[in-house]
Amino acid sequence: MNVSEANQNMAIPQRLPANGSDRFNYMVSYLSDCQLQMVLEMDGQVNQQRLLQAMEASTIAEPIIGCRFIKDPVRPNWERRSDLASSGWCSLQLLSESDSVEKAIQEWLSSPIDIDADAMVKIRILRTSTKDIICIKLNHLCSDGAGLIEYVHLLASLYSELAKNPRYVPESNPEGRDQSRLFKEMGIPNGGMQQAPEPQGPTLPFTPGEPAKRRQAIRRIPREEWLELAQGFKQKGFTVNDVLLAGYMRALYQQMKNVPAEQVKVMVTVNVRKFLPTGKADAIYNLSGVVHASMNQAAGTFADKVKEVAEFMKSQRDNKEILHDAVNTFAFVENFEFQQTLKIIQDVRKQIVADGNSTPILSNFGMIGTSQIAFDDVKVAGAYIVSPAYYAPGLMLGVSTYQDCITLNISFFESNTDIGLIEKLLDTMVEEIKSYRE
Repeated sequence: MNVSEANQNMAIPQRLPANGSDRFNYMVSYLSDCQLQMVLEMDGQVNQQRLLQAMEASTIAEPIIGCRFIKDPVRPNWERRSDLASSGWCSLQLLSESDSVEKAIQEWLSSPIDIDADAMVKIRILRTSTKDIICIKLNHLCSDGAGLIEYVHLLASLYSELAKNPRYVPESNPEGRDQSRLFKEMGIPNGGMQQAPEPQGPTLPFTPGEPAKRRQAIRRIPREEWLELAQGFKQKGFTVNDVLLAGYMRALYQQMKNVPAEQVKVMVTVNVRKFLPTGKADAIYNLSGVVHASMNQAAGTFADKVKEVAEFMKSQRDNKEILHDAVNTFAFVENFEFQQTLKIIQDVRKQIVADGNSTPILSNFGMIGTSQIAFDDVKVAGAYIVSPAYYAPGLMLGVSTYQDCITLNISFFESNTDIGLIEKLLDTMVEEIKSYRE
């Protein structure tokens, strides 16, 4: 398939406007490394050339994937690029019997991206003698975690279609990123009063300085054990998020230094797509809101904390103010000259470091698939998402589930955050969750 010919035939625009959430997420690049990643453990080997074709086809189906972000000081935009074929955005690494697969995965996850120069998507196939591990990096500028999941399903479907018809060309979706139309259809005014930002809460101890040596701590609770735990939560009337948030808050308090228990707070991201009639947006982009949770960690057992969190989250579950706040934030950013918003976030970053406060984030990306994903005849046996690494004192816990196996992850920089502290935080949280079997 000649993608450039397909682009011309379909009249895919050379430039696309950057919406409010695009601009907002460029601002977030001053707070994190903007890498959303997924690891797919395959039960066999894929065809590298066909996977590359599927990646090329994805830039037609979702044109934003084939673009670069142009930082115009007034009105930034997306520009189609013609150099993806030579950019090395899909590479293969052969692993010998003596190579450590886990080491190869960690090295890829730790490798940086250039958010301005690199492709929106980069893939590394780690190949053993019998199986592949497909590692995907998606630039957070163009998508959130839910969008990453959508992209992986799109890639798998394109790969499968190309197996049947090597000349397959998908329909293009250049208009789907018009979020203002989406909000209008939902009856949400685009451009209300911007709310004052929530004050930052305490976080883990950190060492100021330039971020270096990206790392990720990962904990996985396997299928059988997680199914038993999740069923127990459900029987008590609690959601997985209730338990995750309670465990995270208690673990954070134990690792913080000289912090009053009543000051512990966590910012919980919410996939705003749940408010849409279909539960899904009509394009791949960022569409997240936040809930601010603040509770006293001093008294009571873990079971008590889960009940308290559950009551709070229940009050927020259908709170459309989350959506209003997201829309207002995007509109606020979109109505300013871009260089002004970048100056705002630079000042925020300096203040966060000076104060040493930055509310920890919990982002449950949810289920990667309700059924097993397949790239034609090669199935995805396991999968998990690795969240962006926030610059200290920022901190994000990312959670994902696939085939009833749940994965918890914190990405960070070794130069600023003690590895042992992060490992202990995750171990404490997992121990709390596993203890709740009564």
